[in-house]
Amino acid sequence: MATERGLIIMVDWKRVRNDFSALERTINGRPVVYLDSACMALKPRQVIDAMNEYYEQYPACGGRSIHKFGEEASNAYSASRGKFARFINAAQQEECIWTRNATESLNMVASSARLPKGSKIITTSLEHHSGSLPFVERAKRDGLDIEIVKAQPDGTFDIEDWKRAIDNKTSLVSVVHSSNVTGTVAPMKEIVEIAHDRGALVMSDDAQYAPHHPLDVQALDVDFSAISVHKMCGPTGMGVLYGKMEHLESMNMCLYGGDTVSDVRFENNKILPDYLPPPEKFEAGLQNYAGAIGAGAAAEYLQSIGMREIEKHERSLLEMALKRMLDMEQVHILGTDDISIKTGLVTFTVDTVSSAHDVATFLNDEFNVMVRSGWHCVGPFHYQMKIDPKMGTVRASFYIYNNQSDVTIFLEGLDALIEASS
Repeated sequence: MATERGLIIMVDWKRVRNDFSALERTINGRPVVYLDSACMALKPRQVIDAMNEYYEQYPACGGRSIHKFGEEASNAYSASRGKFARFINAAQQEECIWTRNATESLNMVASSARLPKGSKIITTSLEHHSGSLPFVERAKRDGLDIEIVKAQPDGTFDIEDWKRAIDNKTSLVSVVHSSNVTGTVAPMKEIVEIAHDRGALVMSDDAQYAPHHPLDVQALDVDFSAISVHKMCGPTGMGVLYGKMEHLESMNMCLYGGDTVSDVRFENNKILPDYLPPPEKFEAGLQNYAGAIGAGAAAEYLQSIGMREIEKHERSLLEMALKRMLDMEQVHILGTDDISIKTGLVTFTVDTVSSAHDVATFLNDEFNVMVRSGWHCVGPFHYQMKIDPKMGTVRASFYIYNNQSDVTIFLEGLDALIEASS
């Protein structure tokens, strides 16, 4: 395995692939080719084992009971928060809030961050709906202005557009770090610098970035980051909201109840609560302890491989796919083909097939190749590109367990589809 610091050891990608039991299956005598990791990553045995250990060995409430099971659950829950904080290089683990998914993380900031009256929110035409709609609704709720920075046709951003859009009236910028449609990586460092120069906060949607690239929230200086654990080999129903402590402390609470308070008094016929600081401030009620433990195990697993090695591996597979696809006259790729600014995915249409769902169905039924079809929760960019969202686009996404054989079978499937539909 590779390490992030010190000597670099060549990654045994075959051994990594063997960690994922789902890939041991065959369907109709053929191997499974899973190319839908941008939607849901497969789970390695290490994550499954960590969660099973909780359920089998100490399945109790964390932070409530003083017995041995409760103590072990509390320790594992806290340790997992520390593992995730190290994964994104948070200044302190209390800056990592457990949520259900990146959508909930984005909604928490959109609904609870304190934004001045009459200020402006900025988002983009390339956002996942979860990265734009919560902020659109916040603007409606509080009478704030909202401005949309339009992505370029290749999925990149012109930094001059950000300089024009972000002004002294801007209070918050919500931007997708890596697009789940084009795969393009936004110039986050430059956007943050422009925003902070003008006194604005930055919300980074890292659902697609964190599983595939090294993410250092302190180096980027983002104010908030939203992460979906299920896209990074972790369990479903788990997400993370990172926030600088000063912002988390100033945010309004989203939920109230158990585990959010240090004291609740009854005086003069009134109930008077004293609330806890972050992270407990945002984690009301019984938590998904197994999910948090699995999230920590996933972060640890990816770090054991090395995020730089993961990035290089994915881009090598993407390069292999793009080299052939660019020669297919009937195939049109959405976004740039510059792999140096892309996550390992490619989204496309096929001229000879009217619906993206038909492409995905053919690849699945004839070649066991599993891809995503639809609008990928990014309707505005499809409309911008004059692509009917009902017809959709096809997305093939590569991850740590994919290999050249997977890419070859995918390309063979595309060739067969084009031949059959021409």
